Amino acid sequence: MKKQYTGPWRLAHRGICQAAPENTLEAFRAAYHAGIEGLEIDIRMTRDGVIVIHHDETLARLTCGSAHPCTRAVADCTWAELAELELPYANHLMDNWKPDGIQEDEAVDAVRQLGMDPDHPYDRELAEEPRVARLMRLSDLLGWMSQLTRRIILEIEYKAPGMMPELCRQLEAFPGRSDCIIFSGEPALIDEIQAYARENGLPEGVKLGANIRRLTEAWKEKIPSMKLFEVGLNIEAIEREDIDWLHAHNILVFSNLGDTPEGWKKICTHSLTGFKTNYTAPFSAWWEAWKS
Repeated sequence: MKKQYTGPWRLAHRGICQAAPENTLEAFRAAYHAGIEGLEIDIRMTRDGVIVIHHDETLARLTCGSAHPCTRAVADCTWAELAELELPYANHLMDNWKPDGIQEDEAVDAVRQLGMDPDHPYDRELAEEPRVARLMRLSDLLGWMSQLTRRIILEIEYKAPGMMPELCRQLEAFPGRSDCIIFSGEPALIDEIQAYARENGLPEGVKLGANIRRLTEAWKEKIPSMKLFEVGLNIEAIEREDIDWLHAHNILVFSNLGDTPEGWKKICTHSLTGFKTNYTAPFSAWWEAWKS
């Protein structure tokens, strides 16, 4: 009998990318319908000030294989230009799970996505999988989430400077903003987020995080002056004393990607609040067996 899930919050990293290309509505829908607790997304801003959900600085990787690939930077394009782009399913689904797990640097098969893998030529892959997805605006995602019948966490990774005023404007109008966490893994962007929150405040309920990877002495000096709901640490760097130190400062601990059974066991035995994963289904199967 399947157990009720009681483990750490599962944050689908860019959605469920076995179902659809990363950071697309179809990938987010798959996570929601699978019962996953949260989504992790990436945001950037177009030349005309529209926040879009996209990880890379350029469009090259995700549009490769399409009839009209684009190598331009998101910041150099208008939303009207980006809305026309097609993101192929072919070669962009994360179907590389192995029984012993996947390390973080193995998860995104950029060689295959960029059409450089001779075992996966685009002419053959596109014939077998012709579907395409589209880029999303953040406003589109928030509109979709407003219609959902259960709450879902939204972890928003801030990938480029200058977006806080527009991001907060949109979150102010979002009914689910208390389940939103703005964070970054770049020190300069973490500082920008924190400075904006100090000077302007945040929409009620919106939370802040920081992906610091390792709890160094320098971070221990800095964190007490920061407004933080959660901190992200690399799975291999997590120590019990780090968790205790952060909890003593009323900060929750999330794990970054570490999609191996060994990493999952550490996440669960150390009682972390949540973690990002590229492989929600393998983790859920592992958790069922581990709890048996």
